[in-house]
Amino acid sequence: MKKTFWLVTLCLAGAKVSFAQHFSHGVGLGYSAEFADNIKTRTSTIITYSPRINVSETENTSVSVGIPLSIGISNTFKAGYSHDNDSTYDYGYSTGFILNVPVMVNFNIGAGSVPGNQKRTGFFAGAGYAYNLSTVNTFTPNEYGPEYEFSRRETKGNSGPAANFGVRIGVGSLRRRHNIEIKTSYMRAISSRKLNVIGLNCLFNF
Repeated sequence: MKKTFWLVTLCLAGAKVSFAQHFSHGVGLGYSAEFADNIKTRTSTIITYSPRINVSETENTSVSVGIPLSIGISNTFKAGYSHDNDSTYDYGYSTGFILNVPVMVNFNIGAGSVPGNQKRTGFFAGAGYAYNLSTVNTFTPNEYGPEYEFSRRETKGNSGPAANFGVRIGVGSLRRRHNIEIKTSYMRAISSRKLNVIGLNCLFNF
């Protein structure tokens, strides 16, 4: 499944030359939250680069295929009493890395749907498939040396169906209009962990 996913991703990345009507891309910042029944919710600050290709267009709408790649980091400090023993005070911190690579098919209307569109606002929604990789490094107190020491690293890869929707707001002159995109996204892993990944992004599209 993973090999097929990456093969499709590479093919779409190189499709601009062969069949693209129009290519556009954007970059922005956002937040991502990972949660499941058996793990604590982890939030990350993410940077997103979002290239997309319009494969079908009308004057005010389009169907696009995109790969909104997100990379992020998290830093969490924990302090409190242990669940196993209420008299034991436990503290430490963890740092994390997240990589999210979805392949999305979107229906776009209004601003940002096609080059030269004069609308001030636009909307989009779509679905696809995503791969999510996350690494967490845990550090615990050290009584005999530095204040904290590395204790554990956990790396997990998950994949599953994904969906996104959002709005675009046109900015700039009518002749050289760009747009600001506000987007939410959701991924549901099909692995045994049943990981959920929710994202909120704000991008500037060129």
